[in-house]
Amino acid sequence: MNRKYLILALLPFLLSGCWDKLELEEQAFVVVLGVDLAEDEEFIDVTFQMANPQVGSTTKATAENEKPSVILTLPATDIISARDTANALVTRKINLSHLKTIIISEELAKTDKFDKVVSSSIRDRQIRREINIIVTKEKAAEFINNNKPQLETRPHKYFEFMQKRWRDTGLVPYSTFNRYFQRSESTNTLFMAILATSKKQELKSKGYEDNYEAGQINARGGDPVQVIGSAILKEGKLIDTITGEETRIALLLRKESEADNWLATYEDPLNEGYRIAARLIKDKKTKININTDKKTPVVDVTVPITFQVVAIPSQENYVLDLKKQKLLKKSIAKALEEKTMEFVKKTKEEYKDEPFLWGYEVQKNFTTKKAYEKYNWKEKYLQAEVKVKYEITIEDFGKQLRPHEKEGGEN
Repeated sequence: MNRKYLILALLPFLLSGCWDKLELEEQAFVVVLGVDLAEDEEFIDVTFQMANPQVGSTTKATAENEKPSVILTLPATDIISARDTANALVTRKINLSHLKTIIISEELAKTDKFDKVVSSSIRDRQIRREINIIVTKEKAAEFINNNKPQLETRPHKYFEFMQKRWRDTGLVPYSTFNRYFQRSESTNTLFMAILATSKKQELKSKGYEDNYEAGQINARGGDPVQVIGSAILKEGKLIDTITGEETRIALLLRKESEADNWLATYEDPLNEGYRIAARLIKDKKTKININTDKKTPVVDVTVPITFQVVAIPSQENYVLDLKKQKLLKKSIAKALEEKTMEFVKKTKEEYKDEPFLWGYEVQKNFTTKKAYEKYNWKEKYLQAEVKVKYEITIEDFGKQLRPHEKEGGEN
């Protein structure tokens, strides 16, 4: 008899997981979230882009006249309270567990509200630390409404594919909630966020493949959104934006980088007006040695890079001439070192800090956290002697062994 009562008493615990269940069709999944400054200083404008699961699915025939997503903007004090307020306008329960992208306007990022927005939202269990942070030149709501990708009907797929491209190009940084908290809590170093815009900015009359910021590429047709470059944040506030080229330099100077394989062009040392296209492969760690024993710290950085030459428009025979190969390697290394030192100088004079994560390397020179904090790397960096060297290895010149022969038999 006692056993019977015991079983009956335990049965409710086995069923407890079903009491708060929700069917998928009862929920509205937010795939993109935007945050702007509101007219009232106490509030922020929060924009939700909620995916329509029927569009782009096997049930597409029943949703031919439906929009792929619903966009809603409303004022609130924070993201979480905005979600509950939005439920007064949306029939389904709003769910943030599928959220992968948060859009922050430059206007808001320049204030102390950026840190408050990010820090306060992370407490909710639906907010994941792997959410990507994108800073836009215009309002986040405007960016979300302007973004109409031509190859993707589902908005979550667009951002998912775009954020994978940084691995291929290195034109934008790996920028997530988790990385932001790591930078601000451990070394308090500069944080690099993805830079994007849906509006044309001041166009560059001449620029190579990576020397642009978002909005500066003179493109015609296609999606209006451009994602290239980085937004530099210091102590939770936006202080500057940089080009894709400067973003690549910052990633190369880090000991390890997720982006380690991209295409770039370099001046042809033997033919003025021509550039050589090569695939850059960083398959080894950057060597960083920081001497903190001296009054002025010395930073020695060696970046090993392997190149695969894919195009020589000048038709110069670098393939079979070792002297020309040596000249090419020297020319590429010199160009990279000059641009790198220009960017290092910029970080010292304008940012008063560095985005290269060298603070982690400095920590290894001290046995206690207190000793590291007393050393004050942020101040020491401004006087540090920085030396950067690129070790260039040319792996191959593509499938063609020799340049195409011109008329008369000359190469």
